[in-house]
Amino acid sequence: MCFAMSKHLIRARAPAEPSPNRRRTFNVHGTEVISSFGRALGIGLFLAPSALYLQGDSVPGGKRDLYLSATFQRSLRKLFDDLRRGEPTLPNKNFQHFLETEQGELQEKVSAKLTEDTYSFEQFLWVWWMQFGLDVEKPVSIADKDLTKPISNYFIDSSHNTYLTGHQWSGKATAETYKRALLSGCRCVEIDVWDNNTAPSPDKSLAGSAKGIQRLDHSRKFSTNSLHTAAAQVKAIVDDKIVQTRQFLGVEKVHGHSPKCSKFDVSALSSGRENRLTLGPPITDGRASIEQPSGGWKPVLPIDEPIVMHGWTFNQPIGFREVCKAIREVAFETTHLPIIVSLEVHALADQQESMARIMKEEWAGLLVEKPHEACPNGQMPRLEELLDKILVKVKKASLSTENSINSLSPEAMNIDDDAASGSEDDRSTKRAQPKVPICENLSNLAVYTHSEHFVNSDSFTAKSPSHIFSISEKKILSLWESKRDELFAHNRHFFMRAYPQGWRVDSSNPDPSLFWRKGVQMVAMNWQKWDEGMMINKAMFSGEHGWVLKPTGYRSHGEGLDDRATRPPYRTFDLIITILAGQHIPLPEGMPRRKLHSLRPLVKCELHVEKAEERSGSPGEGGIKLRPIDWKKRTGIGKTDHPEFDTENGELCFKGIHKVEEALSFVRFRVEHEQSRIIPLKEVPRGWACVRLDRLAIGHRFIPLLDSDGNETKGVLLVRIQKNYQ
Repeated sequence: MCFAMSKHLIRARAPAEPSPNRRRTFNVHGTEVISSFGRALGIGLFLAPSALYLQGDSVPGGKRDLYLSATFQRSLRKLFDDLRRGEPTLPNKNFQHFLETEQGELQEKVSAKLTEDTYSFEQFLWVWWMQFGLDVEKPVSIADKDLTKPISNYFIDSSHNTYLTGHQWSGKATAETYKRALLSGCRCVEIDVWDNNTAPSPDKSLAGSAKGIQRLDHSRKFSTNSLHTAAAQVKAIVDDKIVQTRQFLGVEKVHGHSPKCSKFDVSALSSGRENRLTLGPPITDGRASIEQPSGGWKPVLPIDEPIVMHGWTFNQPIGFREVCKAIREVAFETTHLPIIVSLEVHALADQQESMARIMKEEWAGLLVEKPHEACPNGQMPRLEELLDKILVKVKKASLSTENSINSLSPEAMNIDDDAASGSEDDRSTKRAQPKVPICENLSNLAVYTHSEHFVNSDSFTAKSPSHIFSISEKKILSLWESKRDELFAHNRHFFMRAYPQGWRVDSSNPDPSLFWRKGVQMVAMNWQKWDEGMMINKAMFSGEHGWVLKPTGYRSHGEGLDDRATRPPYRTFDLIITILAGQHIPLPEGMPRRKLHSLRPLVKCELHVEKAEERSGSPGEGGIKLRPIDWKKRTGIGKTDHPEFDTENGELCFKGIHKVEEALSFVRFRVEHEQSRIIPLKEVPRGWACVRLDRLAIGHRFIPLLDSDGNETKGVLLVRIQKNYQ
């Protein structure tokens, strides 16, 4: 391999340090340095450290340009000097030993890629980055992904109330959230479907100062199925009043585009601040429609088709067909792996028929309407047999309690499931809602994924391998305390779905790893909020296209095998993470760059692993008491947005991590700013990252940071990862 450095372009830039006196540029026009590559790099490193770009290979999906600040260069130069051990250049054997032992690279790959006898610093950097990579997360090979197992043997990236953008009770509903979720890797979306009762009858008149609200006909009371629109009508009145007041005060209304723009502040009317109420897009497909009252809320909904909304709340509705169109539009744009559409049906028979018709029309050629020919007698299909397919999860038309294949005892469960009332959201009120019977045409679409609920404390049944139990997070944790082995055995063979508690009206999330470790395949997450739970969810499915094969011991192995003979392969090890440096750490909102000298970033690190007393089997594994481990650690305080940490301040040691399943364990990084006396700062993470432990690469690595909305930033941490297995 010939190292003509002129082929591997590096661009010299101004130094990353904040002090303007130390800035120096080696190409005043900012063009690429080619013939003087080695000289420019050497000057940048030794005389006045400059920020450098290593140019990528320009191949789609390949290596991107790599930015190296002077801060990072100093750490990497020190590493290079340690490796060459006094030699003027780095010997091949030293480089090879470093890649194999420190970086965990395969010997065969290292031998094939290292063809030179010695390496200069610039060659060391380029070969290391281009041929082996510096990413902290091990890549996933989609071509090598195992798709041969039954679909119940996978964890599935799932969302809860997918149609919402923010708050659970007063947020905005839009079909765009389905597109965003699916394009981000989600493979199980939820649709709450209701009758469309927004059409006015000819004999109904409009009355009151808030025009647009129907006057109730005394001969017809609100039905159980029409009450869900009452909140929306009240909201229409309020919105109409807000618009009228704005017009009177001359306050201009400006729509925001952030999911956070789902709230409005009435006090803003008097102060002149922006109203943050945002609206959903109307349906404009030419079908019969009814325009809602004038004012701030003007959704256009088809009269004869069901709507999607969060019932009994102030959320605004959207059309069911609109949602189906949005799903079809992006369903398989990024992956061929299947989608599960979880329907929560509150609509009555006529509009259930409409639902079935709409799904068949909009998802023609994609919708699973009958069993796969290779799966007779109710067997579950393999994942590879459902590529580019949409599965519907819905209740069956008729339920039977006979011939149950479930081994869990109803007496032992003692579950009083709120889902039996027709809602999985466990909302604050305990009103007795009659169950909505499912029509046959809609029920027939639940081929491999039919819903089964806890009907009462005496019934916990299922009648086919395709059943899915939907249970609230609290009840799953309660069930685990008393019947963990039975629950774990059930989830090895059959689907289970966990959904957030109803009190999470702010769209917060539980820790999903608590449920994955119990074998729960679908943990429905509130994608509206990027909190700790969503960070872990992202780490679980990063690069996996929404389907992750369960670890050994968590999945079915066919008939005749003893479940106890295939326990998960737990591992014990020490994890040592050394934070070496950072670059472009995101600044607090409102902080000018001239105040960088007062910035004091620190890095917090937290492990999310299963404790021995939480796993299936005897609690505490025979009563063995383990030394408690501090699962949270932090570095010392750095300076500016390009901080450096020495070993004393940057080393974070987690010793004695006892018997965990790495595929279901996570490490989370949060970059925060210490409170300053000069500039008061809130302790809000300005950057974060989360990685699954089995995909946490060892050695010197780069950790890219995301912001509080899950978006990429320019921030990066340089770290050293060590795993010492016992």
